[in-house]
This record gives sequence, structure tokens and C-alpha cells, in this order.
Amino acid sequence: MKIYCKCNLCNGKIYLSSPAQSRQQLANNFGTNFFLNCSHCQLPNQVHINFVNAEPSYDKIPYFTILGGGLLGILAGPLGIFIGLAAGGTTGGIVRSRDIESVKRFNSNYL
Repeated sequence: MKIYCKCNLCNGKIYLSSPAQSRQQLANNFGTNFFLNCSHCQLPNQVHINFVNAEPSYDKIPYFTILGGGLLGILAGPLGIFIGLAAGGTTGGIVRSRDIESVKRFNSNYL
């Protein structure tokens, strides 16, 4: 899950590096009002915690789990490749669905 807010001037996304899973956790770290510099236009922005949103991080999680499952499957032979790919794909799907649920929870709770 990636946490971001939008710049007040250029409307670009400003990503926050925080492991917070809720706005309350984020408020504990940053406060309810905080300042950020936009990474696009470099201007300072005052942000209220309720204007921070989350989006799924579609990183390479499914690809690495499928690749890892396939590599483990190679060691087990031809049938193991298919089993490993299926297991890796399933694991990646579970991780992705948990990420999507975390985003929904974050975006639905306001302070």
C-alpha cells in the first residue's frame, strides 16, 4: 500500500514514506496537519490527514512469487514447475488482495 496526498498547486501525487495502516497511525507520526514539499513543483503544501489517501502498491510481488515458485518447481521436475507456478501465483494473489483490503480500510476511515 502506498500513501499519498495531492499537491495544492500542480495536483501531482506526493508519496509519504510511512508504514501506517490507518489515518490514526499516520496522525500519530505526522500530526493531523503537516507540511510537505511537492516532489514535482517543489512548493510546500499544508496537508490535513483526511486528504491523505492510499493506493495499492502493484509492485513486483506477484511476479516474484510466481518466479520463485517456478524456480523451486524446476528442482522438482516438469510437474513441479507447474505446481510451483500455481503456488506462487496463488501466494501473489493473496498478497495483492490483502493490499487492496488495506487500501479500502485506510480510505474509508477519517479523523
